[in-house]
Amino acid sequence: MKANSRSSAGAATALLVLMLLAAGLLYPGVLQAGAAGKTASGDAAGESEMGTAKEDDDSGKYVLFTDDHPLGQPKPGQALLYVVRPTHVGFAIKSFFFIDDTIVGINRGSSYFFVDVAPGKHVLWSKSENVDALEMTFEAGKTYYIHQQVQMGWGRARTKIEPLSDAEGADKLAKCGKHGTMQAAGVKLGQEYAATLKKNVQEDLDRRAREAAEAKEKD
Repeated sequence: MKANSRSSAGAATALLVLMLLAAGLLYPGVLQAGAAGKTASGDAAGESEMGTAKEDDDSGKYVLFTDDHPLGQPKPGQALLYVVRPTHVGFAIKSFFFIDDTIVGINRGSSYFFVDVAPGKHVLWSKSENVDALEMTFEAGKTYYIHQQVQMGWGRARTKIEPLSDAEGADKLAKCGKHGTMQAAGVKLGQEYAATLKKNVQEDLDRRAREAAEAKEKD
């Protein structure tokens, strides 16, 4: 009887752990590894640089999150960009966002920020456990949206960015519960990443170019 009781208790504990993992409550960054996340730059060289835990704090040292929901307007001669992360997946893991070589904001689960962007073509990239990058052209007076997605990686959330239509962007923006304001320590840490991850950014741009070319050939 005691052996059966111990066996039943062990099975119940294992089931509870599996349920917590599925809900994202135990190791919230450990979720299913999406194929797109595995192909993004940073799986090998450079991942040790990106996979640090020093930015994962809730003290407001790197970014301050507030309940207000400010909205922006394009300034004369500038475009406006919203970067939204509306889901709670990997909630506490911060995603750093860059325009060219400049850190412009940091998100966590259910947060957003906005930034003015000079017209023209820019490299947009996001850093978490990996780097995901794309090129995008901006026009003055227009508003743009980027979805800073979170995918599941081993022990930490991975990042993927995609442009959104105006309707999609407005919908996901409304689902964000917090507005993020980057602090001086966040700017400094972002500058360190920008200086050391140039190769990773270019590798991911090359990946996107290859995938686009392959898709065009299939069509």
